[in-house]
Amino acid sequence: MIYTTDSLTSLVSGMGNVQRDKLASTTYSYVELTDEQLTNAYRNSWVAKRLVDVPAMDAIKNWRVWQTDNDSLNALEQYEDKLSIKQKLLQTIIASRALGGAGLYIGTKDQDLLQPLDASKIKKDGLSYLIVFPRTALVAGELDDNVLDGNFGKPKYYEIVSNGNIVKIHPSRFVLFYGEQRLDEWAYSGASRGWGDSVLQAAYNWMRNADSTGHNIASLIFEANINVFKIPDLFDKLGDPEQESKIQKRLTLASASKGITGDLVMDSAEEFIRNSANFGGLSDILDRFIVYVGASQGIPANKFLGQANKGLSDGSDLLANYYDDIKAVQTLEIQPALQILDECLIRSALGHKPDNISYSWQPLEQANAKEIAETGDKLASMAERLVSVGLFEQQEIREAMINKLVNDNVLPNLGDVIDASNGQLESDLSLDNPSDNSGLPTANTV
Repeated sequence: MIYTTDSLTSLVSGMGNVQRDKLASTTYSYVELTDEQLTNAYRNSWVAKRLVDVPAMDAIKNWRVWQTDNDSLNALEQYEDKLSIKQKLLQTIIASRALGGAGLYIGTKDQDLLQPLDASKIKKDGLSYLIVFPRTALVAGELDDNVLDGNFGKPKYYEIVSNGNIVKIHPSRFVLFYGEQRLDEWAYSGASRGWGDSVLQAAYNWMRNADSTGHNIASLIFEANINVFKIPDLFDKLGDPEQESKIQKRLTLASASKGITGDLVMDSAEEFIRNSANFGGLSDILDRFIVYVGASQGIPANKFLGQANKGLSDGSDLLANYYDDIKAVQTLEIQPALQILDECLIRSALGHKPDNISYSWQPLEQANAKEIAETGDKLASMAERLVSVGLFEQQEIREAMINKLVNDNVLPNLGDVIDASNGQLESDLSLDNPSDNSGLPTANTV
């Protein structure tokens, strides 16, 4: 039997020979970080903390805009603020990224926790509260082994310890985030079953390099200057206790006199040398290690380090790619996970679910004053052309433009101003046309 491999080998150069080629002996090994290590890394290392926090904050900070009428919009935003949805969702995503999974519990007045949450039955104010549970607080229960079930391979329930009791909760009552995808998830059982990896796992080696390099550079500062005394016949004198005492006294006196006056008096046979450490290039090495940590999650250096980009490029192209990645996370991960919670939110805030309600995520890159003004000019010109060519009625364009101008932050308070104006107009009309108790207009008296 002959064994063959698909790697490149060379008898002359030794390439592919583990005895001669160092690269050939390099293999991938897996060192799984424990929950304690992950928690300590997040708490003690700013590099690890930024790796977890930066994408999570960018995904949530600009939030979303509901596409509906102004009354419903205000009601939804007020209910979101009441439940602190943005803050709770941010905490959940951070816990998921740091520990490899987390769940946001949807607290409703329907408390049959082992039954699936039916969002269509949520009434006005039926959504009561939200609770963040990291992966370490959620234990996956029995797995669904029915291959014909859409929940195949997923837990039938999650267990939570509350007041010394184990509470079983159906998965539909959580907004679940599973961490980084784990290709061998079927091989794991126990607490890790059903969950993914922490984002710190893949970046572990580079995080360790960055933190170790930073600590070593800090230690080198204390060794920046090393003073060397050359004493004639030193080794011959060390065996004599009297000579050793004299040498000790001599060095102590030299150190004390130099510390007080800055001058050093020596015997003509002695020699004093100061060796200074060279720190050139160390900062670049440290920066490079930190950049690699951010690159593990696609975070550009200027974003991760919070400083101007080095080199000819301003980093805007890398930042645009990073924002594209965040947009993909919003639409492919966060938005599907929020589906049941959003329906509960809508019914709790409005008392029903309108057919035409939806939302879009706010742009991540914020426009400056000049860009906002240019956007307003372009929208005004577009609206004028659409009305002039007869494609739409003026009132149709007016309603569409109100939402667009508000959503693009051109005139963010326009909706409130229009509502206030309409309210004032209705008040003026009621004064101009007073009515009696029968509801019929009365004649004005001159």
